[in-house]
Amino acid sequence: MTLMMWSGFRVVSAATEIIPLHHRLPAEMAGILAPLLEPGEAVVPVTSGLVVKARPARIDTIRGLVQQLDRPLKHLVLTVLQTDRLTLERLNAGIHGRLALPEGPVRALGRQYRSESVGSQTAAQQLRVLEGQPAYILVGQERPVPVIRLYGFPPQAVGGIEYRPVTTGFQVKAHLLDCRVRLTISPWSKRLRAAGDDSRAVRAMATTVVVAPGRWIELGSHLETGQKAGSTLREGYRYQTRRGRQRIFLRADVVDGC
Repeated sequence: MTLMMWSGFRVVSAATEIIPLHHRLPAEMAGILAPLLEPGEAVVPVTSGLVVKARPARIDTIRGLVQQLDRPLKHLVLTVLQTDRLTLERLNAGIHGRLALPEGPVRALGRQYRSESVGSQTAAQQLRVLEGQPAYILVGQERPVPVIRLYGFPPQAVGGIEYRPVTTGFQVKAHLLDCRVRLTISPWSKRLRAAGDDSRAVRAMATTVVVAPGRWIELGSHLETGQKAGSTLREGYRYQTRRGRQRIFLRADVVDGC
């Protein structure tokens, strides 16, 4: 530590230290610590660990964070609920009514996944993911689009209805820090811009929240649309639309505890 005297003030210069890692990759750890750094501080990944430049007191703080994070990765179970019947307060109070949330293990291609309908207006999904790996939550619907095709020779026009997917969703990354779950959530959407226009608009942004394991958070809502199509000789193709807004909730649980 270097001390400098100037006009009666004592200035403590920054120090540099190498913090070794045993379980996590240096680049991954540097990315996790980057949002927590103060102005003038730096964390650089190297082969053996992290090179940290900061005030000595801050280096001690960063070392403590590294010791908490440098451990074998945990598995988490993400539960996603889409419903128009429940609120965040009721979910966190354990008031589900007759709703049976999915429990127990499920398996699919290296990740555990299950999706099931638990009511006419409620659906639940479960994903088991490794800490730090992205999980993708999809919320979709199909929209009827009138189409006209030409058949035969000479060509004859035949009208019809096609259902085209319009999908929204979230990417979620979960990290554990002192038995709290840090969730980085990036929403995105692909939607039809106008009737008859099959172009899609994509939007994305990201936010980070820290919650206790087992606590529900609300991700947002989407408009659930149901269609019923049919045809008559006199009226041609027609469809009816039923709409309702569903709220989307997320809960993260740590497998085998913190």
